[in-house]
Amino acid sequence: MTAAVRHWLQLFLLIPGSMLASCATLAPTAPPAEPATYLPHLQSITKIHAFELRGRIGVLTEKKGFSGLMHWHHHEEGDDIGLYSPLGSQLGQINADADGVTLITSDQKIHRATDAETLTEQTMGWSLPLSGLNDWVLGRPAAGAMEILAWDEAGHIAHLRQNGWDIEYPQYVEVNAIQLPAKIVLKSARIDLRLVVESWQTDAD
Repeated sequence: MTAAVRHWLQLFLLIPGSMLASCATLAPTAPPAEPATYLPHLQSITKIHAFELRGRIGVLTEKKGFSGLMHWHHHEEGDDIGLYSPLGSQLGQINADADGVTLITSDQKIHRATDAETLTEQTMGWSLPLSGLNDWVLGRPAAGAMEILAWDEAGHIAHLRQNGWDIEYPQYVEVNAIQLPAKIVLKSARIDLRLVVESWQTDAD
């Protein structure tokens, strides 16, 4: 990927480099003390079982990049995710449920796999960590082993490490008295993935 493409993708998501750098410096050598405000905040987002968000997504890998719009509906039966170009034309539709994951591309080709990570890697060249992202996008850890590296002053998670991903939360926004992430930065050994949430709806509304 050229430096120009990488720079354009970073500008598209409008996440200041200074903000990300400040988050990166939050990782301490020992686990920080859990703030008293963390558990009340966690309890508030634990009430959320379904959500709908609209926003922007940017992906950087060693070989390629992608940026566009995302419309994601998470519900009890699974997930419906629409991916669109920056101008709004649909590029793909991901549907995940108990039977597996389906991706319908803009040319109406249908691809199937057992999980979203495998399917997006095979068809798009980058992996969408949907199994953990359902929780991470709300600002909470997924099930399983994890390490919280930092909280912000309000008791929200600022830096989380889980399942081979570093997840940073540069910004939260209040949605009906609940603080939810507005910007999320996910990094693994092979991919940088950034989400900017422009609107939230939840079943806790």
